[in-house]
Amino acid sequence: MAVDEELPILTTTELGNLLKNGLRTMFPEQVWVEGQITGLRIPRAGHVYFDLIDPPEEPGQPAPAKFSVAMWRGTRATVEKVLAEAGNLALENDLQVRILVKLDFYVPHGRLQLIMEGIDPSFTLGKLAADRDRLLRALADEGLIDQNRNVFLANPPLRVGLVTSIGSAAHADFVTELENSGFGFNLLVCDTRVQGEGAAEQVAHNLQVVASHKPDVVALVRGGGSAADLLVFDNELVARTIAALPVPVFTGIGHEIDQSVADLVAHKSFKTPTACAGALVDAVRLYDDLLTGLRAALGERVHVVLDYAQQRQDHLSQRITQSASHAINRQADRLKNLCQRLVVTAPQRLDRCHDQLETQALQLRALDPARVLARGWSITRTVDGRLITQIDDVSAADELITTLADGTVSSTVTAKEASS
Repeated sequence: MAVDEELPILTTTELGNLLKNGLRTMFPEQVWVEGQITGLRIPRAGHVYFDLIDPPEEPGQPAPAKFSVAMWRGTRATVEKVLAEAGNLALENDLQVRILVKLDFYVPHGRLQLIMEGIDPSFTLGKLAADRDRLLRALADEGLIDQNRNVFLANPPLRVGLVTSIGSAAHADFVTELENSGFGFNLLVCDTRVQGEGAAEQVAHNLQVVASHKPDVVALVRGGGSAADLLVFDNELVARTIAALPVPVFTGIGHEIDQSVADLVAHKSFKTPTACAGALVDAVRLYDDLLTGLRAALGERVHVVLDYAQQRQDHLSQRITQSASHAINRQADRLKNLCQRLVVTAPQRLDRCHDQLETQALQLRALDPARVLARGWSITRTVDGRLITQIDDVSAADELITTLADGTVSSTVTAKEASS
């Protein structure tokens, strides 16, 4: 392609300088720009760098516009003071800001850059308040504000799931409070980021991880910080995750004045991690005191029952002793009476028995076969011992044995004749 000599021919440096000067001509003054901070970084030199974007309409979509922002170290101190005095704010990822900038084209990198020289904290505070109010209204409309508050809290809550930044002061304060109580807490700790880019997603995920282990309670704690540092606890994802958990959630997020959205949807909220742990200790101590009282009441009741049983046993023993003594006395009197009657009646009974024996002896002597035989009678039997009492008891040729007073006679039947 032939070069059109009427068109200017520029080096890259010349083009860059033209753009730089053109921006100064078009934007000779500072301008206010609104957007959301992302990619915040502060190198050792103390300057601040971040990207300012228009938030996408849907999560996961690319930002429709993005500019690189630089704030020099000297300006940083002034901006941080303004933010702190306005409401304990600080620059943080995802923070909505209105910043005062100069447009600059950085020639060595061929990049348009916004040089930050000031900030309007009232805009940020207003956006935070508006976003918070919108979220709370949505949660209330869906019935999520009280959902976790209505989850049953086990008693005593000894199995505790803790979501916090391990090694932080909040972690140390919470654990120390539990350990100093002397109670046997079973603690499951899940390390998580509590501020910065991606912190909300990590907190929500780790809450679900801890809850899957079915503790008695989940504690979400962090130490104090600026309003921007605590933005994660006003995040919609975190709030909805807390509301939906099947386990009670206690928060100790270090707010000195206002409650975060996470506090409002939690089962209970506390000003500090120490207070959050202290509430668990108090709940266990209350249960322990209840058991101690029940043990004391049970022991007292047992003593009462045992005393009553001992008294009843003593009473029964006394009654048994008295009853046995009376029974023995009655039987002794009866035995004495029987002995007296026996002394009187025994001779009479003996005389009657003697007379009866004499009578029976006379009867026996009268019936004695020997005496009958002596009077001339005899007894006849067959050889097999069968007694003959009539003629039909024998037949011809039967052998008979006849017993007389002085011996026996053997005979054979030759004939028999019935008496007329």
